[in-house]
Amino acid sequence: MLKVFWIILFIFTIMVHPYAHAEESLAIESLISPYTRLMIFSPHPDDESLGAAGLIQRVLKEGGRVKVVFMTNGDGFPEGVEREDRISNPTAKDYRRYGDERRVEALKAVTTLGMKERDVIFLGFPDGGLSSLHKKSLAGSPAYKSPFTLESCPPVSEIIIPHTDYTGHDLINELKRVIAAFRPTLVATTPPQDEHPDHSSTYFFVKEALTRMSQKNPNIQPRVVTFLIHFGQWPIAQGAGSGSHLYVPEGFPDKGTQWVSLSLNPEEVVTKRKAILEYYSQILVMARYLLSFARSNELFIMEN
Repeated sequence: MLKVFWIILFIFTIMVHPYAHAEESLAIESLISPYTRLMIFSPHPDDESLGAAGLIQRVLKEGGRVKVVFMTNGDGFPEGVEREDRISNPTAKDYRRYGDERRVEALKAVTTLGMKERDVIFLGFPDGGLSSLHKKSLAGSPAYKSPFTLESCPPVSEIIIPHTDYTGHDLINELKRVIAAFRPTLVATTPPQDEHPDHSSTYFFVKEALTRMSQKNPNIQPRVVTFLIHFGQWPIAQGAGSGSHLYVPEGFPDKGTQWVSLSLNPEEVVTKRKAILEYYSQILVMARYLLSFARSNELFIMEN
């Protein structure tokens, strides 16, 4: 009988091992206080709500400040434009209008989470083009032209530094500017292992901007956490529902990753779901996937 018990215990240990190291909720809660200045870099409008809506609410509840920076306006999404407008060949004007709509949705989502519109920054860089900018991030590189909007620079209303173009060099400079202005103590963005090219490239740009900033101003060295959005069939493959738990995806490449889980209370989960639903243009295309993030916890990777 004792032998059977140990066999069962061993099997159970193997089953829970991939998830066990994601339960250190105190590791991230210790970073939240009235003095927290959280800056979230979201590749597209909706990523901030999918990955960090609970974290945003928690920081605000504790009296801290939150700033969300959207790298792109999410205007390069052919399936979304075609589905919403019921057209088969969208024009550059259609894509630009779609970006404007997603911008409005983003403001509704973050205000649902308790933020003020003044704490939102849109950089307006090319959706679907950040990986191209990553490959050519040196000064003097030619400007990238979006195949969707046909633009080679951000909208005038979103340019922070005059004469900014779609280049990696200019994007890093704009990131440095917003970081210096806000002076975050905690930064959250998508990890390099995220399978969406815009997401992994966002990590590169944010880290590069932070590195350059710390060299000039050692006082600006925020703690960095990342939140995963795209990785195979995760998290849909784990089921869904606001009462279910979000677990670390199987097969994640870095076995030494320090995953931490932030438990959300029922009110935070409901509010997160409401924020996600503000992205009507995306709900039309992938509602089940988006809502599968509205669970009883959020997962983050702690950087060393």
